[in-house]
Order: sequence, then structure tokens, then C-alpha cells
Amino acid sequence: MAEQHEVSHGDIYHKLGALEGKLDAVIASVSEKRIDLTEAFRRISELERGVAKWAGIALAASIIIPVIVTAAAPRLHFLSAPPAAESPN
Repeated sequence: MAEQHEVSHGDIYHKLGALEGKLDAVIASVSEKRIDLTEAFRRISELERGVAKWAGIALAASIIIPVIVTAAAPRLHFLSAPPAAESPN
């Protein structure tokens, strides 16, 4: 036959207190993680804005620079071959 255990009110209160302590620790941990997550998302947002800004600058440069070079090309004189050196005779 199985042994009968006596459970007192003190035992129940003790277990409830231990459970309450563990629950408080979990709530504190979740709150801390939420703060960390909020900070991480803020930093990611800041990085995304920076990347978008530099991508826009690069796009503008990739359009403007060829236009400038094309406009300046008729005024630029490029030598097709270096001048021939005179041979001493």
C-alpha cells in the first residue's frame, strides 16, 4: 500500500512562496530582455538609416559623375600614344 503523506498549511505556503519568488525572477528577466531588445532595435534602425543615406549618395554619384565626364569629354584631350623619343644620330 502507498504511504500517506501529511501536507500542512505551512508546506503549502512555503511552496507558494518559492513559486512566487521564481515567478518574480522570471518577470524581472523578461523585463530586462525587453529593454535589451528595444535597444537592439533602436541601434538596427539607426544603422539602416545610415546605410540608406550612403546608398542614396552612391546612387546620385553614379548618375552625376558619368554626366560630368560625358559633358567634359569634348574639352579633354587624351593622347592615344606617348610621343616617340628621338633617337640620337
